[in-house]
Amino acid sequence: MQKGDISNAFTPRVLVTTDVIINREVSIKKVFKIIPKIEKKYTFNSQVLSRIYLWATRTEYTYELISFDMDQDEIDNLIDSLDKNGTNPFRYATVYSSVDHLVAELPYRPEVRGVMDRPDRLLRYGSWGMDLV
Repeated sequence: MQKGDISNAFTPRVLVTTDVIINREVSIKKVFKIIPKIEKKYTFNSQVLSRIYLWATRTEYTYELISFDMDQDEIDNLIDSLDKNGTNPFRYATVYSSVDHLVAELPYRPEVRGVMDRPDRLLRYGSWGMDLV
């Protein structure tokens, strides 16, 4: 608000990738001892999730969960399980086809203040890259 008016300012947003908050375990089981079935199991990285949750409660930033290798249904299920745990700092969830797609879109999103990702991909984001340390 500026002088009592509702302004059109964007709330600052930080994008967090799913690679940071979850650990993936992929197992292959065989059905009828012939047909392989791939089963994905996700576990939350509680230390990182706790740190992001504390940042979300103490700062004015809005956090958005993004993924490069999940589809929209999987990321919605992930958000629902975070809601059930009671530790969901994310308001939005978006799926990108690749890292290049996100990097190309960043200059056109003025509300984005940073991207939290794995250390080996941080340089791709330029000044938007944020480390968790």
